[in-house]
Amino acid sequence: MLTIGDKMLRLIWGNTDEDKKENTRVIGLFFYLFCVVSASTLGRTAADTLFLSRFNASQLSLMYLPQAASLIIAGILFQRYGSRVRLDRLIFFLIPAVSILVVLSRIGVGLDLVWVYPTIYVGYDVINFLMIVCFWQFASSVLDQRKAKKTIPLVGSGGIVGGIISGFGLKLIAPLVGTANLIYIYAGLQLLALVAVFFVRRLSMGATEAFDSPQPTKTKSDKRTKESNAGLFKNVPHLKYVAIMSAALVISLTLIDYQFKVILRGTLQNDALAGFMGSFYGFSGLCALLVQLFVAGKLVSRFGVMTSILVFPVALFAGSIGILFIPVLAMAILVKGSDKVVGDTIYSSVNQLIMFPISPKWRNRAKGFLDGVIRNGAKGVAAVSLIILSPLLSARELSFIIVPLLGVGIYAAIRVKKAYLQMLLSTLEKRGDELQEGELDLMDPASRQLLVGALGSADRQQALYALRVLGNLNEFDLTPYIPDLLRHSSPEVSVEALIYVERTKPTGMEKELVKILSETATSDKRVQSQALIALAAYAEEEYLEIISQRLEADEVEIKAGAIAGLIKYYGIEGMFQAVGTLKALIESAKEEERTAMASLFGRIGIREFYKPLLSLLQDPSPDVRRCALSSAAILRVPELVPYLVPLLQESKTRSDAIDTLASYEDKVILPLLEPYLDGEVAALHVPKVFERIGTKVAFQHLIRKYAAVRYDMRGKLLEAMVGIRSKDIQVDHKEIERLALMELRDYGRFAAHNNWNPETIDDNEVWNAVEQLRSATFRRVFQLLGLAYDVNTIDAVYLGWSEGDARRQANATEIMDQMLQGELRTELTKWMMAPRTATSEKGVSSKARSWNWLYDHGDEGIRRAIHFAMLEEGGGLLVEEFKDGALLANRSENEALRESMWAIRALRNASLFEGFTSRDLMSIVQYTKLIQVPMGELVFQEKDPGDSLYLIREGRAGVYRDGDLVDEQLAGDSFGQTSVLTRRLRTATIRAETDLSLLRLDSSDFYEAMFDRTELALEMMKRLSRKLRSAMADQKQTAQVETGTSVEHVAQGAATVEGSVINNESQSQVILRRVLVLQKIELFAHLFPEDFIRLAHRVEEVVYEPGEVICRLDEYGDTMFGIIEGGIRVHRGSETLANLGVGQCFGEMAIIDSGPRSADCTAVEHTVLLRLHRHQVFSFCFQQIDVLKSMVKVLADRLRETA
Repeated sequence: MLTIGDKMLRLIWGNTDEDKKENTRVIGLFFYLFCVVSASTLGRTAADTLFLSRFNASQLSLMYLPQAASLIIAGILFQRYGSRVRLDRLIFFLIPAVSILVVLSRIGVGLDLVWVYPTIYVGYDVINFLMIVCFWQFASSVLDQRKAKKTIPLVGSGGIVGGIISGFGLKLIAPLVGTANLIYIYAGLQLLALVAVFFVRRLSMGATEAFDSPQPTKTKSDKRTKESNAGLFKNVPHLKYVAIMSAALVISLTLIDYQFKVILRGTLQNDALAGFMGSFYGFSGLCALLVQLFVAGKLVSRFGVMTSILVFPVALFAGSIGILFIPVLAMAILVKGSDKVVGDTIYSSVNQLIMFPISPKWRNRAKGFLDGVIRNGAKGVAAVSLIILSPLLSARELSFIIVPLLGVGIYAAIRVKKAYLQMLLSTLEKRGDELQEGELDLMDPASRQLLVGALGSADRQQALYALRVLGNLNEFDLTPYIPDLLRHSSPEVSVEALIYVERTKPTGMEKELVKILSETATSDKRVQSQALIALAAYAEEEYLEIISQRLEADEVEIKAGAIAGLIKYYGIEGMFQAVGTLKALIESAKEEERTAMASLFGRIGIREFYKPLLSLLQDPSPDVRRCALSSAAILRVPELVPYLVPLLQESKTRSDAIDTLASYEDKVILPLLEPYLDGEVAALHVPKVFERIGTKVAFQHLIRKYAAVRYDMRGKLLEAMVGIRSKDIQVDHKEIERLALMELRDYGRFAAHNNWNPETIDDNEVWNAVEQLRSATFRRVFQLLGLAYDVNTIDAVYLGWSEGDARRQANATEIMDQMLQGELRTELTKWMMAPRTATSEKGVSSKARSWNWLYDHGDEGIRRAIHFAMLEEGGGLLVEEFKDGALLANRSENEALRESMWAIRALRNASLFEGFTSRDLMSIVQYTKLIQVPMGELVFQEKDPGDSLYLIREGRAGVYRDGDLVDEQLAGDSFGQTSVLTRRLRTATIRAETDLSLLRLDSSDFYEAMFDRTELALEMMKRLSRKLRSAMADQKQTAQVETGTSVEHVAQGAATVEGSVINNESQSQVILRRVLVLQKIELFAHLFPEDFIRLAHRVEEVVYEPGEVICRLDEYGDTMFGIIEGGIRVHRGSETLANLGVGQCFGEMAIIDSGPRSADCTAVEHTVLLRLHRHQVFSFCFQQIDVLKSMVKVLADRLRETA
């Protein structure tokens, strides 16, 4: 157990090696700043005292101008030329150089050279300025930005302590050594600062590259890239307001300083003046230290940077009004003291913090601009103002100038916040040229023309989309286009056109229908069937015989069409003719006939005919069940709901079941579905129905249930709410924030109970299960916030925090710090700054106590891991303490758990699942099936179709190629890994050398498991992508890249971003044209029409000219593309890997694993691309399991071809 002393030391010094190194650097920087500020105090006091003792107040006002001019020149020179030398080397040269100059100035004072006094009055300020600028640039290079809010105040307190000690020390040593000899101490402290620099540099050898000045990089032709280098203010948006605020404050402080010194000179001289100033600096420094230790940190943490930045100008504003009414020495001391007490603490820390999020490339330039140009320029303005105003105004009357200036500073400080957040978001790479989402104006002439053109397209997807959209527009007459659509090359298009004919019954279309029915040899049976129903819709007696004759047709589909038409449109007579055939088909043993009947009831459309569907919804055939679901979607009878919900459990019927349930009116279906949210397996997919319904009432149902459901259900509810929220459903911000705070408290409680030390493999399983639950909980916090705030911003923040470098993580934290309020803000930022994993403590009692709590409050994965770990421990003190051994009582359950854990560990040994946790794999193991293969039998043969993976539970298997034994597989081994991802021919024969006991995982079951856990699919894709990159890197010659509809390897490149490729297009035209292109991309084949419109709003269009490079090998990218127009060449150097054209998409590997591009890409002609960024893909496309499935298959195919 840790002693109290150990715990205190750990609290102060840090828990990890990283914390200890950081704290050591903080100590070194503390001493560095202590020396710099102490030297500044002594030097400034010596220069002021020596000057004021020899010159009067009118000459003092003349010194501000050369002082400001010198500082401006020094700042400009430092900004322009300082970056050419590495920072640490510059400091090692600068400090000795200025120390020598200081010593020379002391010799000049000793010789009583008159010109030396004004020189040191100006020169010491220049030296102090350079020392402070160098210090903060050095500190920002070595400190961890993620911990800046904690470390900056600590480092800054070094300056305060230096001010206190040097201030009180002046009062003691000035009478002893004399004012002039303070200059020697000034030089000595500078050299001590050099020692601190050397110490910190040695501790930061890993950060040496941070001292290097950014080298100019070769820019691309991308307008965005050019704009990003266009200027300092564009890249640091809040800089202009900070500059205005700083200028106003500097001018005000200069005037306040003049007021202070004029009043002092009338009272004190020489050593007495030096002693008083020492006491002033000492006491004000002491007050500043108290503020820094007990106020500054709490103020910044509780109210944020943007509120804290207002404290200093408001304090000066109040004090200056006081001088205006009470112009006495005490008030002047109070106002000047606020500069030290508030300015050197809260304001100084905040000034550094608002610069930390800036990229190093711009940070030093921004700081140099503020310190060297703005602040020193403001001093110059103040100096000129003093020369003009000092003869005209008294010290009191200067407050009439100071108060308005401070008002300007306060206004600028308020305006900083918006620009500051804009800059923070830009560092998280939240990009995208998203058009305003809304309803499309489909009656716009240009949009209508695009749809009419798509009607004649040979492409099935485009024609179907246009037909469905135009067919639902009452203002548009589709009749002239129907004859051509009835003979479209795609039967699906013809059937859709016939459905339109049935619904609208256009005049004269009967002849076209009769003609189709006469073409029995060439027409598709689905078209024939729907043509019968469409002809029946006219209900003409002359067509009754034609339809009735089809009851005797050989094809079941045509019989079904005739039955539907007769019953639906010919009343009692039609029903009388069709009932015999209908009864025979319903009772048929043939699956084809039952399938036709399952579809028939929807085509009839009479709600009272729902009862035959009850048995069809439970039919053994998934095709029959799917057709019955389609009919149920048309009838929408509440009595069918209990038979529909169980079909959500099966992957083969789930999508249809969701569509069917969502087709009901929300006021009918939502109360019927809500109880299922508290159910078990089926309930996991019920939220998708709520999402598909997408109404405010559906959203409210999910919100109301959120807090009460189990953890895995919360994730499903959130996915549904995110989908609904994108449709502009208004949400209760307070309720969302309450739920987010609830999740954060759970996160903290699980962290507190996961701080025990894992000692065995089984312990690690428990520990990892808890950490994975914590990770999922934290992700849900951001998903909840995405409901109440801009979802793109929240997604960018989460990606920046979870996957970015230290700067992006700190910036992500700062955004949330500025965006949120109250307890939620405090809790979230606390955990964002904390270590990702819980720290461990040794001790059995701690472990037992934690496991008890985790078992009671954790999810099923945690309970399963604890149960198994206890089984493996085989009793003992821990088991007795834990639940009195009750978990060990059920022997059959224990054996089943052991089997599951064995399968999990065997799967983890397979390269496909290497690195996955037990929590990941448990959902997969549940789908494995035990099979027995006798000795000598074949498991499968070479060239057999493969769709499953096998784990050897017991026995030995031989691997044969061309009849030769090439390998043997033993218990715990696996084979067929790639086949579980994609159906490919087996590459070897597997024979049972002994009796084999195998666990088989079928491909369909594998994807079923991934559907239940989308994060598992994402992780699988990341690993496949990394394996593919590794395999390709190992090859001397890259395999030919597949030229299908989804080809990777391409990055974001030098493109011209345009809101529309054709500048005179309306927004509706732009969106509609994008939709028609997206329809062609196979990756998005499973999206719904409304999904295409939403996706079209999110993508941006980019243009490349012939020969323009889109990307280069090994560049990092975060985008995928779809080709609208033109073509690109994928290549490595001169070797062409693929040529891609319109409708193809590429770049998915980079958005999956954030890895480098694996090929070059060049436009071969004028090319227009749709560009989709990583955060957009994750937040939208990956909510569609079919999109995930198709991408996994593409990656698996490529990996197999490359291996």
